[in-house]
Amino acid sequence: MNNPFTYYSKKLTRAGLAEAGTPLLGTGEGLLSWNREGPLTGLLTKVGERLGRRAILYCQPAEPYRAMLLHLAETAAGNVIHPQDFETRIFLKDLPILKDITEAGLLAALKDRRCVIIPGGGVIATAKKDMETAFVIYSAACFAVFVKFFSDTLRQRQLSGPSWKGQAVLEAIMGRLDPVPPVMAGLTLSSRPWEDEAGIRAAMVAAGRRTVSDRLVDANFGNISYRRGEDLFITRKGSALDALTDKIIRIPLVGPADTDVIASTELPAHRLIAMTAPYRAVLHGHPKFSVIMSMACGEEDCPDKGGCHRFCPRERWIQDIPVVSGEAGAGPFGLCNTVPAAVRDHGAAIVYGHGVFTAGAQDFNEALQRLRQIEKTCRDLFFRAIGF
Repeated sequence: MNNPFTYYSKKLTRAGLAEAGTPLLGTGEGLLSWNREGPLTGLLTKVGERLGRRAILYCQPAEPYRAMLLHLAETAAGNVIHPQDFETRIFLKDLPILKDITEAGLLAALKDRRCVIIPGGGVIATAKKDMETAFVIYSAACFAVFVKFFSDTLRQRQLSGPSWKGQAVLEAIMGRLDPVPPVMAGLTLSSRPWEDEAGIRAAMVAAGRRTVSDRLVDANFGNISYRRGEDLFITRKGSALDALTDKIIRIPLVGPADTDVIASTELPAHRLIAMTAPYRAVLHGHPKFSVIMSMACGEEDCPDKGGCHRFCPRERWIQDIPVVSGEAGAGPFGLCNTVPAAVRDHGAAIVYGHGVFTAGAQDFNEALQRLRQIEKTCRDLFFRAIGF
């Protein structure tokens, strides 16, 4: 990465999160250096120095994210947006909204958070570490806004009937939504089981790139694994799926092992799938409509409401795919307790508010096809439910 400013500006544009030339990027220890001067650079430099943030990313998201964000900001109670998806719980907590841009306001909003919404639909994402982390925070905010807007739309449509809040926004952005790739088209990943390590790594790199280019996962959210005998190849913790060339590690299939600490947080689930299911290839992505529909539950008076992401005693399905609960990693509520059995029996699992695990018997084509099909099904079910 010769120039991080150029790299992340292009990365934001490729991901559809920003218009070309609009991101304002600052990084450095103490006094931040910026990719360009702007009206907020002086103020954000002071805020970064006061809070010890080494990277700040400011941008107005590209459409359709900006229209959704403006709507949520205008209708949010208490000047805070409260998304319920996995990325929010892990990275954001919530999204505070500032009505005026002041140093005191930014310091207060960012003291215990890493992201804030400012007037005009701008997003300020900060990080104590580096610009990669700030990019993840910004991306998580855009993802959370998308999921929150459509989740609210579904609920409002069900409660209000033919006319609901956000209907005009939805009609305006319909043409800006990413199309779902045809389920059976373009499955050009290598189609054979691999025994050589170079072939496995190349297949995982290609699968990661395709999953991102199909917009079935944002670059930094998701993980991939492949079983070969007593080995498991898996992406490193925090890896971007469109840049996996040096981000894949080989660990023992049966753990624990010293290298577990650098593997994906979802290693326990991947390991158990590999040990118990008739599949060698596993994809985990965060396709948006799958996340939205995973949280669409009609039980308003449920005594377990609020803890759905951790544990749900009810059996739920989206067509023939089970919807399971669970938190990242291991532990009593870890995904390793729910996902492996679902994947073993059905080839896939949708996780409440989180994403989808899919598997292939020999290669990643089957896993990618399943991921596409589940997202298409969830998208179709959503628009059918709201009458579009």
